[in-house]
Amino acid sequence: MKLLSATGVAVFLTLVGSLNALADMSLKRIRFEADGGAIEVEAKRVNDTRTRDAVRQRLRHDLREQFPSATPAMQEHRNRIKYKYQETTRGGRIRIIAKDHAALAAVQEFLRSQMTQAVKAKAVTFNFIGETSLVSLPVTINDRGTFLFLLDTGASRTILSSAAADRLAIPKGRNMTMLTASGGLAVSLRTLESLQVANARLSDVEIGVADPPLMRALHVDGILGSDYLRRFKVTIDYDNEVVDIEPYDEVDSVSIHVNDFEEPDSGGVTSLIR
Repeated sequence: MKLLSATGVAVFLTLVGSLNALADMSLKRIRFEADGGAIEVEAKRVNDTRTRDAVRQRLRHDLREQFPSATPAMQEHRNRIKYKYQETTRGGRIRIIAKDHAALAAVQEFLRSQMTQAVKAKAVTFNFIGETSLVSLPVTINDRGTFLFLLDTGASRTILSSAAADRLAIPKGRNMTMLTASGGLAVSLRTLESLQVANARLSDVEIGVADPPLMRALHVDGILGSDYLRRFKVTIDYDNEVVDIEPYDEVDSVSIHVNDFEEPDSGGVTSLIR
């Protein structure tokens, strides 16, 4: 199981059994941290004190009644998991802190499950990776798992880590060497049933499975490249930490079939990143 140790992922979500009535007026985020993570909810509008207060009340209720018993694994490790409520300017957050490796795995698996239940909207919130200007997004693969991807508009191809591919039991394809900024990279080409960010979905997608140093350094599961992004209208709002991804034709582009990985020009080598 891959544990996320970097801060960074924010996504619209539907919390289990809570906050549904506030969905239209609030912004919900999940954050992965080195010692666990957080669920954060805030009013969309700065001066909306009514929603702010309702969010805080709901989070305090969920802290007492729901989160400690959210999953069997979290119940099993309840003595090694600490919960902390914090108020923010427009709402609040619940920090979930794990005291050992097994508890951390339980906490982050729970947070992943919340990501998988993300609202199918055209916008998704993001986090900056560390102190950089780099952006990470939650990406759902084969409707079975949600993973952190670096959003890289300069990357020509999308990559998935080998650990994530193995976790989803994605059949191996042919091997190739791809060119990156740092040299050749051994890649296994594999076909995904689907790849989706918010409601922007592609089907039958051939991607590269590899573990470039950049992904390991940033603690992400993949790189979302232009082979995906070019099929949608993408707007990045850095001030509000939101990416708007909208199909060009929302009627006909709910599911787009793609299988156009370019054949190498020579010697089994093709371009991957910049």
